[in-house]
Amino acid sequence: MKKVAIVLLTLIAFGVTPADAATPVVRITDKPHKDFESEFRNNELATLITPEGKLGKIVFNSANSRKTWVIDPALIDEIADMADGYSIAGKEDKVGQLAAQNWLFALKFTTLNNSVIALPYGNPDQSLAKRLAPSELRFYSSYGKQRLELQLGRPVIAENGWSKGASRLSSPFRALYTDNRRMLTGLSTISTAPEITTLRARLGTVMNPALDESERVFFSYSATRAVQAMTAKLRVIPGRYQLTSTTAKLPVTLVNSFDTPTVVNLSLIPLNSRIRIENVNNIQLAAKSRQQLTLEVNVIAPGSVLVNAQFMNSKGQLVGEQSELALSSTIIDSRVTWFTTAAAVLLFLGAITQSVRRVRKSRK
Repeated sequence: MKKVAIVLLTLIAFGVTPADAATPVVRITDKPHKDFESEFRNNELATLITPEGKLGKIVFNSANSRKTWVIDPALIDEIADMADGYSIAGKEDKVGQLAAQNWLFALKFTTLNNSVIALPYGNPDQSLAKRLAPSELRFYSSYGKQRLELQLGRPVIAENGWSKGASRLSSPFRALYTDNRRMLTGLSTISTAPEITTLRARLGTVMNPALDESERVFFSYSATRAVQAMTAKLRVIPGRYQLTSTTAKLPVTLVNSFDTPTVVNLSLIPLNSRIRIENVNNIQLAAKSRQQLTLEVNVIAPGSVLVNAQFMNSKGQLVGEQSELALSSTIIDSRVTWFTTAAAVLLFLGAITQSVRRVRKSRK
């Protein structure tokens, strides 16, 4: 009985009562309207939120009876971006901005005394997301709850099982999603930059059931470009190096283009045994910086070798894109050096001797 009482009190604290199970469910969902570069694809959303539009009718014509509102936080973020001012094809849309402001005000007022369920951010197909990455689905849920509470200014509930529809994301694009997800989750282990978290959360929109085939293709490739641009902000600059001694100093440049500092480890893996080089740990990279490290290389044998350079987190996991350092060593044996030096000295002395002889002959 105590456990039941605790559950009931918790539900009531969030504005949910047992009667909510029988209340009508209202869904605020749609396909994404912004690409992964944060640009609106078109102005369709401005039409949807007018009083005559699909989303407008839901909030402006809602009766006063109790309801359970199931909302995609990513959609609310898009409308909030419109309310802050936005452009379509480089032209500012003041009418759409006002429509977004009115719609958000109506949503807050209408849902004030009702229970609100936050869908996982971007409304991904929960069954598919759970199969591909259960931990990431939990992240989408917690992030969605956080964003919706911020936009509505009130507590909401994050609870799986409220999504409808199935995504038809094909196997190649599922694999692409997985690659992008792994890249971002790895990057988040070495940087606290908020834009990484935002992009990671938005990645789930590629599994939104409302997307048609062409839209799934568009958003999958848009996500990939955005992930590539994000990983390029924290990278090792590739380079070519010529080594002429058994011990050499290798200048390697690291870049952190994020607004937040970070601490990283650098993994250095030569692809053959011609050289020996050690990893570097606990490198502090300032925000918006380029830092040059001087690495010591021991040359075992002459020849060419590629070194794979990549960041590594505190657990030893490789993170971000891999860079190649191309090394070419041409070691000259010390005995050869002494011999060539001695020969050069002898040639020099011989030249001087001949010059002296010519001078003497010319005086006779």
